[in-house]
Amino acid sequence: MVDYPKHRTPWWQSSGTTRSADGTPLAFAAGGPPGGRALVCANGVGVSTFFWDYVGAYFSSLGYRVVVWDYPGHGASASPADPRAVTMTSLADDMSRVMDANGVKTAVLLGHSLGCQVILEFYRLFPERVVGLIPILGAFGRPASTFIDPRVGEWLYRGAYRAASLAPDFLSVLLRVVLSKPVTWQLARLTGLVHPDLARREDMEPYLEHLSRLDVRIFFEFVRAAQAHDAGPMLGEFDVPALVIGGERDLFTPWRLSIEMAERMPRAELLEIPRGSHAALIEQPELINLRIEKFIRESVIPFEKEARSKQTASEQQASVNDASERASAKRETTKRETSDQEASDQEASEPETSEEERKSP
Repeated sequence: MVDYPKHRTPWWQSSGTTRSADGTPLAFAAGGPPGGRALVCANGVGVSTFFWDYVGAYFSSLGYRVVVWDYPGHGASASPADPRAVTMTSLADDMSRVMDANGVKTAVLLGHSLGCQVILEFYRLFPERVVGLIPILGAFGRPASTFIDPRVGEWLYRGAYRAASLAPDFLSVLLRVVLSKPVTWQLARLTGLVHPDLARREDMEPYLEHLSRLDVRIFFEFVRAAQAHDAGPMLGEFDVPALVIGGERDLFTPWRLSIEMAERMPRAELLEIPRGSHAALIEQPELINLRIEKFIRESVIPFEKEARSKQTASEQQASVNDASERASAKRETTKRETSDQEASDQEASEPETSEEERKSP
């Protein structure tokens, strides 16, 4: 069962666990009919599945199969055996295992924040399992380099990573105290980390509570893995429909990065969330849900039909080729048999030479 706020009614009907490559239990939940078109979601770092509540409730009610899951060390999933071994590749592999556990062969993948890098890496590893990509409010690589301000983002990352390595327990206690203070919510609104009017406190409280319980070493190892990853060089090869969603006022992932990602992906569309912060997924869910629905209807479904048509044509051509090869093999066999028969007939028609004739000069 995924980590879920106790005061909310779950939108999903089933939950369970599977295991990562190193044996770490991974928690997941799924809503909607098992045979529905699948949407599989990847979280941001430090976040459990609750940021997908509006997406999950909306699309599962429309007959989609929506799957959410917790990263190692997050929510209801167990801590990884070695947090330093976490990479975008290992997280993409975890996602494939969650899909397998839910009987999902192909899906539209949604990623929020760090989850954008996870789904991009997933496509690199398993392109045949992806029918659509929806990166939401995230970078395609090295996010600390553009965090808040390029001049300070990497400096903040290096300093925080070092502090988490040297004094993790102290930093965990400090974070827990800070996040429990009412002033933290007010500061987030005043600084623009969330929209001051559109972000609802009841939607953010599960995040703050979850973050306060998270092992800071795991948090920063995930940040380290994201900073080491860059899907930029691959974007031009992504031959799949994509909907890039960015926030106009996102301090974590500047809007220009969303524009760049969309421009570099051959089949990408772009949605700007007006006044959207990094939490726009829960600030303006109606806009996001309707645009995703339109994207699936107008881009993903035609892509699936095109892929099926190509697959059918390929199978038909393979069948023709196979029949041609069988006919050719049959002709060769018949030719050999005819040649052998003619040789046998010729040998039988030659007069037999007696022993005396062979010995005579």
